[in-house]
Amino acid sequence: MARYSDVRNSGERYSDDRGMGWLSVRGLAMMAGGAALAVVASRLLPPVVAQMAGSARASSGRDAFDALINDHRHIQSLLNEMVQTPIDATMRRTQLLLRLKRRLAAHAMAEEDVVYPMLHDQAHKQDDTRQLYGEHAEMKMHLFTLERLPKDDPRWLAVAHELKRIVQGHIRQEEEIDFPALRNALDQGETAVMSGSVAREKALIL
Repeated sequence: MARYSDVRNSGERYSDDRGMGWLSVRGLAMMAGGAALAVVASRLLPPVVAQMAGSARASSGRDAFDALINDHRHIQSLLNEMVQTPIDATMRRTQLLLRLKRRLAAHAMAEEDVVYPMLHDQAHKQDDTRQLYGEHAEMKMHLFTLERLPKDDPRWLAVAHELKRIVQGHIRQEEEIDFPALRNALDQGETAVMSGSVAREKALIL
């Protein structure tokens, strides 16, 4: 027959095990909740911080137009490298294409969600706005083709050259005509809002 002390000790161990199990479940739940909050914060904070920084830059005289033009130079540089790659540089072509897609995606999102609606409404450049949206669609189709084609396919370079041509004309239209028109149509407060919104949209991808 088990002694009373043995039964009591067994009960204490059982109680301790249950307590440890309960604490473990609660601890895991707290850890999971903390991890979820960290994920949410990691997604939400960069765009919020970027928006504040963009607005601050506009207040100091450096607005979204400068940032967008800087994007243009980066995109042109990547395209210039792409069209100079030899046919056997498949890895290099893949790397450049991925970098171009990432940069163009962030840039296009900022323009399509912020700049072009303002160009349409505030600068009253409806025809230009439709043209710019259409050119973005063309670029995306060419990027899709470049991604699908083998990187040593002779057609790859021809598509890259055509993409470069479309992008160069698009940039020229924006920098020489549409950006100046929109800049003139916005007051200082509207420019600051636009700069913050552009920075926020780009942060969602970059």
